[in-house]
Amino acid sequence: MRLCVRLAVLAGLLVAVAIGLIALRTDVHQSGNRLHALFREKRDLERQCCRLELEVARLRSQDRMHDHAASLRRAVDDTTEPNPSALEASGGARPVPGRAPAGPPRRPAVPRG
Repeated sequence: MRLCVRLAVLAGLLVAVAIGLIALRTDVHQSGNRLHALFREKRDLERQCCRLELEVARLRSQDRMHDHAASLRRAVDDTTEPNPSALEASGGARPVPGRAPAGPPRRPAVPRG
């Protein structure tokens, strides 16, 4: 009888150890799956971060180009702004930038002395 009790206790301990090992293996497997999902999420977030950084750089570049174009446009407008006396002398025609005005070339006035 004592032998049966000892065998029953031993069998119970073996079953408990087996259940503990199964629980441990299941926990390790679930942790691995969780870790894999987190690595996948990290990779996706890194891709999204790189994509957003490129978009920010592209937008900054476009802003710089727009600012530069606006400053060039202002500079061109300032240089081509018609002088009212020049408009009257030319009959109302606006001068074209980079092109000589129509008519005979003007000679610089030489002071008479």
